[in-house]
Order: sequence, then structure tokens, then C-alpha cells
Amino acid sequence: MLVRLLILALLAFLGYTLWTALRRSISSDSPDGTPRPSTSRRGEEMVQDPHCGTYVPRHEAIEERSRGGTLYFCSTACRDAYRKQK
Repeated sequence: MLVRLLILALLAFLGYTLWTALRRSISSDSPDGTPRPSTSRRGEEMVQDPHCGTYVPRHEAIEERSRGGTLYFCSTACRDAYRKQK
């Protein structure tokens, strides 16, 4: 009787784990399965580099003001590559 109860509890745990993993993969915002952050671990706003798509904390990003507003880059290399694309 105790063995059956333990097996049932194990199956319930595995089912719950699979269900939550499946639900997370379906509701993810990005194609690779990782959620897109809106804030860093410290609560800082995260901004996306328009060239490579990397998210960085706003205070660490390299700002580029343009006619359309402000762009944020993860590095000077990405900023320069973005400039060359335009």
C-alpha cells in the first residue's frame, strides 16, 4: 500500500513538472524559448540592442540618439555595425 502511494506521488510530481515545462515553452516570448526580460535582477530596465537583439541593463547600454528617438546598444562594435547597415 505504501509503495503504491509513493509511486502515485512520483507520477503526480513528474506529470506536474512536464506540464509546467510545456506551458513555459508555449508561452515564451522569443523563438529560442527564453523569456524576454523587462527588468534585470536588480530591477533595472532592460533595453534591446537593435543590431544583435541582446538585452542589457539600460545604465550599461551605449546610447545613440537619432531622429526617431534613442537607440541602445550592447557594445560599440554593435553600434558601429548598425551605423554601417544604414
